[in-house]
Amino acid sequence: MSPAARFRLDRLASHLEGRLEGDGSIEVDRPCEPSDARSTSDLPLLFSEDAVERLRSDGPRAALALEGLALPAGRFAGLVRVARPRHALARLLPLFLRSDAAPPGIHPSAIVDSAAQIAADASIGPFVQIGARTEIGAGCVIDGNVTIAEDCRLGPGCKLHAGARLGPGTRLGARVILHFNVCLGADGFSYATAEPGSVETLAAGSQVRTRNLTIERIPSLGGVAIGDDVEIGAGSAIDRGTIGDTRIQRGTKIDDLVMIGHNCHIGEDCLIAGQVGIAGSCRIGNRVVLGGKVGVADHLTIGDHAVVMASSGVGRDVAPGMVVGGTPAVARHQFLDQLLGLARLKRMAEEIRGLGERLAGLERSKDRPRD
Repeated sequence: MSPAARFRLDRLASHLEGRLEGDGSIEVDRPCEPSDARSTSDLPLLFSEDAVERLRSDGPRAALALEGLALPAGRFAGLVRVARPRHALARLLPLFLRSDAAPPGIHPSAIVDSAAQIAADASIGPFVQIGARTEIGAGCVIDGNVTIAEDCRLGPGCKLHAGARLGPGTRLGARVILHFNVCLGADGFSYATAEPGSVETLAAGSQVRTRNLTIERIPSLGGVAIGDDVEIGAGSAIDRGTIGDTRIQRGTKIDDLVMIGHNCHIGEDCLIAGQVGIAGSCRIGNRVVLGGKVGVADHLTIGDHAVVMASSGVGRDVAPGMVVGGTPAVARHQFLDQLLGLARLKRMAEEIRGLGERLAGLERSKDRPRD
């Protein structure tokens, strides 16, 4: 493992576009949680009052702190102040990654078809399988136990972690990252029956009127096309298209355990959180955000810039720029009204019960004989 990187505080401030306070010559080598800070070269991250309270040691000489956050006077000899902590982390943490560069070349245990083309500086790890006519671009790093089928194409700078699987014809743009056990290009969930099946007949009523007999498989002839700078989390799966390609466009980030069905088209710079399921033939616009455990029914369109709140079930199209939530998903204000209504049900039930008791009392007094 490579030794820890050290950075002067003034250079960090410039790199993070932050504001330097105090001694810029201090060197730091480890960003850390406040409660873990011990060494003079540690850099605690102080982004809230709670974080300041968790700072137990007086060892660190410097800190990365939220702009305007009050700190004990004289506590640090140097500070870098930032206005957007998470954006600062996105620039800070890559500087401290400890990993030795993968050596170029093909591991002796790898199985590479003679018709494959591998860039000279690519790194192919142990027990990797690469099929015929597949192209691996410059600077790609393929970790151990990765399977890449025939006719695939990987752009420059891709990183495939152990256990990733690419089906035939899968295409990756530049700098794509696939985490552990990602599966791209499996056949879609696509079947047909000779006569109208149970799901088809439900549109006419609420009872199943037919049985699914002799379910026939529809094979997938398309591929999966992934744009530049896409990142896909561990255990996620994207099915190949039936005829054309399933597409994920530039810059989209996909979390762990996400399922994207065949023929879907996902736009640019989308954020798709863990355990999202998108059924086949959906169209997701640019810069859409899907919260965790969102489910999207097949053949739907979600417009640009839309946000779907966590655990929602989308059963109809979502217009551009809309924020929706619930199951079935509705506009955010309507969803919140529904939640408030549910919260009021207990009080309303108690009020109705009280009214019923009063009414019963009035009825009893009405029927009581008068003197």
